[in-house]
Amino acid sequence: MVPGKEQFQVDENSGIPLWIQVRRRLVYQIASGQYKPGEQLPTVRELAIQLNINYNTVNKVYQNLERDGYTITRRGRGTFVADLDNKTLLALDNKFDLLVDELVHQGFDFGMSGKEIVRTVEARIAQYDELNSSRRVNVQSQTRPVMKSEAV
Repeated sequence: MVPGKEQFQVDENSGIPLWIQVRRRLVYQIASGQYKPGEQLPTVRELAIQLNINYNTVNKVYQNLERDGYTITRRGRGTFVADLDNKTLLALDNKFDLLVDELVHQGFDFGMSGKEIVRTVEARIAQYDELNSSRRVNVQSQTRPVMKSEAV
């Protein structure tokens, strides 16, 4: 592993193909500045060993990242982060997807299962909906005209 870089793992049971998990994580690390423009990524072999996945899976990710403009491969030297500004990076990948990936990653780091992460998110959505629906009711009741029969 490259010193100072956040190590990550893949979840073979998540239903998301391994190459997509690896791609999303690397895109997040590039977009968040963990990997700076011009900085070298681990070799395909190093990352495959680190993640305990097939060499060809990592190779597919690296080819995909290069095709999408995140990286530049220099034959015999390695794969390097392309010189892109943050605006370009965010345009290349949906910012919301990066946030979701980070949420899932952190949930697993806390020892949660996929189902626990989903239940927690669903509970938060329900709380948000409840809070906002009560706010809407309060706002509507405050702005509702008073009927003559209600006036005292």
